[in-house]
Amino acid sequence: MHYLLSHRTTYTYASSVDSAHHIAHLRARAFPGQKVTSIGIVTHPQPALAVEHVDHFGNLIDIYRLDQPHQRFDIEVRADIEVKFPDPPPEKETPPWEEIRKALGGAGFPAPIEASEFVHESPLVPIEDALRAYGAESLTPRRPILEAARDLTTRIKNDFDYHPGATDISTPLHEVFEGKAGVCQDFAHVMIAALRAHGLAAGYVSGYIRTVNSKEEAALRGADASHAWVAVWCGEKAGWVHLDPTNDLVASQDHVAIAWGRDFSDVSPLRGVILGGGRHTYSVAVTLVPTG
Repeated sequence: MHYLLSHRTTYTYASSVDSAHHIAHLRARAFPGQKVTSIGIVTHPQPALAVEHVDHFGNLIDIYRLDQPHQRFDIEVRADIEVKFPDPPPEKETPPWEEIRKALGGAGFPAPIEASEFVHESPLVPIEDALRAYGAESLTPRRPILEAARDLTTRIKNDFDYHPGATDISTPLHEVFEGKAGVCQDFAHVMIAALRAHGLAAGYVSGYIRTVNSKEEAALRGADASHAWVAVWCGEKAGWVHLDPTNDLVASQDHVAIAWGRDFSDVSPLRGVILGGGRHTYSVAVTLVPTG
């Protein structure tokens, strides 16, 4: 699927900002299954310094320094992207999840080095006993890893209510789990925690979703196209498989990936430090237009 993407964020400050430093995760990354034909970012005011960089996880980031006083900051990305995630292997042909856990542990020398760092706790995904028990219902003995992970996505979709406003990024994971309501980032964190609690590797993926599925003509759950899901390590042969617990889907051509990390804190679309400004409000406008 070919998409034209526009993502505009506007910050309005109660008083003048004298200077600011921002880090943006807004550039879609290229990988097998996604090709970025063109991409550009425009800011207002223009920064005194703008640097492109690649972070620890291979994401493309932009670093800005704004020196001139301003009461409004606009940043917009426009991109031309082609998406077709590779089809995963049949679920029952993937290894038992215990074998994946053993390889990720590796007695101190894990075989998949890059995947092994996604086994551990992270700032927004602590290991909770309740999430361990929740994951255990899907991770039954000798069950193939992808079959177990798909069962977990289905259960999260059925057990949790999609309720914008029920949580925010500061809501602790245990409160999300107890309340059984939230949005896509919450459900991604729940799934990641349930898998990591059993020694499995799961990463947080930030991106967008086409909110109408062309095959079913049914609305998919997502916040104005902004979305988050989970990449699960399914072994050397299958690699990372992207699963969407909010909609109980295997990512295919309805998902556009921007960045991935351990949790939302690694891939926040925009964060920074400002001098002045007082209270602020912000607005986000996203359009994801399929063109064929």
